[in-house]
Amino acid sequence: MNYDVDVLIVGAGPTGLALAAQLSSYGTSFRIIDRRQTPSLQSRALAVQPRTLEALRPFGISEALARSGKPAHQLQLHLPGDETLPIGLFDTGIEDSAHQELLFLPQADTERILSSYLASRGVRVERGAELLDLERLDPEDPFAGMEARVQRQDRGIDRIRARYVVGADGVDSTVRRRAGMDFRGSGYTDTFVLADLEIDGAEPAAVHAYPTEDGFMVLFPLGHPASWRMISLKDRGDRRGATLETLQETADRFSGGALTLRDPQWISSFKLSHQMAEYFQWGSVFLAGDAAHVHSPVGGQGMNTGIQDSLNLGWKLAFGARGLASEELIDSYAAERRPVARGIVAFTDRLFKLATSRNALKKLPRTKLLPALAPVVAASDRLRSRAFRTMSQLGIHYRGSTLSETGPNRLPPLLAAGPRPGDRLPDAVVHYQDHERRLQDLVAAPGFHVLLTGPGWPEDTPQQLHSALSGLGGLLSVQRLVVGSRLMPGGPGVIQDTSGLAFERLGLSARRPEIIVIRPDGYIGYRSSGTNINGPVSYLERLTGAGERSSLQTA
Repeated sequence: MNYDVDVLIVGAGPTGLALAAQLSSYGTSFRIIDRRQTPSLQSRALAVQPRTLEALRPFGISEALARSGKPAHQLQLHLPGDETLPIGLFDTGIEDSAHQELLFLPQADTERILSSYLASRGVRVERGAELLDLERLDPEDPFAGMEARVQRQDRGIDRIRARYVVGADGVDSTVRRRAGMDFRGSGYTDTFVLADLEIDGAEPAAVHAYPTEDGFMVLFPLGHPASWRMISLKDRGDRRGATLETLQETADRFSGGALTLRDPQWISSFKLSHQMAEYFQWGSVFLAGDAAHVHSPVGGQGMNTGIQDSLNLGWKLAFGARGLASEELIDSYAAERRPVARGIVAFTDRLFKLATSRNALKKLPRTKLLPALAPVVAASDRLRSRAFRTMSQLGIHYRGSTLSETGPNRLPPLLAAGPRPGDRLPDAVVHYQDHERRLQDLVAAPGFHVLLTGPGWPEDTPQQLHSALSGLGGLLSVQRLVVGSRLMPGGPGVIQDTSGLAFERLGLSARRPEIIVIRPDGYIGYRSSGTNINGPVSYLERLTGAGERSSLQTA
C-alpha cells in the first residue's frame, strides 16, 4: 500500500503537538492539521504535572515549560469560620522524580513551546485545514490505512493517504464522529466562571481553595497574562453574564470580602461534562486527549492525560511505520490508556460532586467532614504522599498490560522489591562518563533500553543482545548499571550509581544480576533475575518481530 504519510494527526492542541514531537524524534513521516487559522489564546488547561514534565524531557521541552510557568508549593485551604489551613504541595511522595512541584502555565504557552520545538525540527502545523471525511483504503481490511479528505482554506480539497490517523481534535472530534465511535457520558448542570485577573488580598505563590455550602472557589497563581486564575461555581439563579462586577460578588461570597479583583484579561462562562469514547481505536484510527475523554478540571488531570495518551501511542505508531510492531503492540494503546482514562474520569467526577453538590446530605463531606479531616491529612506524610502520587500521575501503571512481563527467577510481585513491569522507571542522580546525569535522561533516546545490573555479566552480553535483535538497529540500547565511584570513570555504556539511590529505588542488589527492559515511554516492560538473555530477547521479538529466535544462554 502506498501512503502519503505514515501518520495524519488531526488537531494541534497539546495532545496533537506532543504526538508530533515524539514522531519527529523517530523520523516518522507525518502531517499535523488544525482547522483553526491561529493558535487559541484561551487557556482552560493550566496545571502541568510532574509525570508530564518527565515525559517531555527527551525533547528538551520541560526546561522551557518550567522557565515559563509558575510553581506552587502550598495550598491554603480557607475553611468555614475564617480558619486557613496551609498544606504543602508535592513536598512528599514524589522524591523519585526530577520534577517535584506543581507547575501552572497557560495552555497557550504550553502549545507555543511545543510548536517552537517542532519548528526547530522543520515541522509546520498546517492551519486552516479541516477534516471533512475519512475512508478506509481497503474496505475489507481495517488496518490498511485511511484516506482523509481535508478542506484547506488556501487551496481547496486535499486527499491524504495515511497508514494511521490520530484524532486529537477535542471534545467535538470529527475523527471520532467519522469513525463512528460513541462518546458516552453526561454533562453537569452547573455553570462555571473562569477568569485571568489581578487579585489583592491573596497570598502569592499558593493555591487558594474556598469550600463553602454554596460550592467552591479556587485561585491559582498564574504569573501571566495575569497574576491569578479564578474558577468558581456560578449561582444557579444568576442569569447575568460574567463581568468583573459579578466576579467580585462571587469572591465576596466565598472569601467574606477579603479579596479585591481588578484588571481582568479574560472572563468566560462554561459548562462541563464527563464523557469517554466507547473505543480508543478503530482499525488504523486512534483517539487521544479530549477526543477520547473529557472530565472535570478538578485535580488538573485533563491536558496531562492527553499528552501522556500521545506519548504512549506515538512510539508504537513509529515502530509500526517501520514494520517493527506486532498487532499486540499497536492494540496495546487502547488496552493501556482506556483504563487510565476511565479511572481519571471516575475519580474527578467523585471529587467534582463532593466540591459542588448543593444537596443537604451530599454536601456534608465538604461542609462538616473536610474541616475535621483536613488537619489530619495535612499532618500525615503518608496520606499526603498517596494523594500527591496520584495527582502527579507518577503512580499510573500498566501492570495488567500484555506488554508487562516478569521473567524467570524473579520473585513474585508481592515479595519483590522495587517497581514491577508496567510501572514507571523511577529517577535518580547517577554518573555517566564521570558526569552527573539523571537515570531517566540516560534511557530517553528513541527505542528500547536494556539495563544490565549487578555482577556476573559477560563482556559480550550487549553484542549478543544486538545480534539477536538486529532488526531493531538503532532502536535498541544496552547499558550496565553498577554501583561505582566517580574516581573510577566507567566506559561507554556504563552508568554508575555512586550513591546507591538508583539501586535502592529499583529494588536492586549489588550482589545479584538482573535485566530490565525499559519501554520507549519510560515504563518497565520486562524484568528478570540472572544473566539468561533468552527472556528479554523473546519479549522484544514478540512485540517487534526483530531478529530470529535463538537459544542464547550466558549463565
